[in-house]
Amino acid sequence: MTLEEQIRQALQQVTVSGLDRGLLDLVESATLAGGKAILKMRFVPAYASKSQMREWAESKLKTISGIDSVEVEFVQAAARPAQTAQATMPHAQSTRVNLPQIKNLIAIFSGKGGVGKSTVATNLAVALGQLGQRVGLFDADVHGPTIPTLMGVREKPDVMDGKMIPFERHRTKFMSIGFLVESEEPLIWRGPMITKAINELLEMTEWGELDFLIIDLPPGTGDAQLGLAQDVMLTGAIAVTTPQEVALADVRRGISAFKRLQVPILGLIENMSYYACPGCGRKEYIFGRGGGETEAKKQNIALLGHIPIDPQLRERGDAGVPIIIAAPQSEATKEFLKIAQTLIG
Repeated sequence: MTLEEQIRQALQQVTVSGLDRGLLDLVESATLAGGKAILKMRFVPAYASKSQMREWAESKLKTISGIDSVEVEFVQAAARPAQTAQATMPHAQSTRVNLPQIKNLIAIFSGKGGVGKSTVATNLAVALGQLGQRVGLFDADVHGPTIPTLMGVREKPDVMDGKMIPFERHRTKFMSIGFLVESEEPLIWRGPMITKAINELLEMTEWGELDFLIIDLPPGTGDAQLGLAQDVMLTGAIAVTTPQEVALADVRRGISAFKRLQVPILGLIENMSYYACPGCGRKEYIFGRGGGETEAKKQNIALLGHIPIDPQLRERGDAGVPIIIAAPQSEATKEFLKIAQTLIG
């Protein structure tokens, strides 16, 4: 076996976690200059850092007699016409997360934190349950898992036959990464760990048959969003924003990211749209007016609804009782039920 063949065989033995392929598949070229092996490699940021990939290559190749040093250069992947359609539409490939018992998987995302994304995801899931749908709620917000608080559960889930049993309240099954760590423990995870944790918890949860699984993502356009779009057959995604431009500018990026990943955008929900005076009924548009509607038209997506500022949303959420259950006659509840009905349709 030549030295070049030994290099290729060694690299093929290194499996990139999450990609289910050998490191060799990411090598554009491998050459020798004296005792130095020179690799040009494609970079896969969702699954490994450059330092990790360099370390994997060096540790493996330095065991080969005749190689004294390893140099790794990262390059942009050359276009491959046969793979172009799959590269731009990753969720059309064979997915690694298999959830055939769930009809619709809906991701809830926002461009920035603080817009009430988790509150919207929770109440939307409960609203679907109240309308007779078999529904689950999955908390994929690894940086700030709030579903345990919003649903009023603090204990650890039970495990049966290797599967985690989701909690169930208000006709909604739910699971959160927050159940697996202490409440004050930070999750200092790199991209591959985030993707792996979300995928494994999704598959390890005994969801049963569901009409909808609502997935609460972390804010922004990072590893969780990319990994989910690549690994899970999403039915679509819903954007959550507040009316002011600083929030709209961020959600715009999120919408663009999901469109690029070929995940259908089902619509936009404007949260904190207005405050209605309980005495006179007058509406005050504290964060501006019409921002969500304007953005929805610009993006050519549906504006699913306007959620008002309601102190009960915060109070009941902190108490672990969604407003759908705690205040069934409130304007917020009526709006969530309307959005849920639209989603079912």
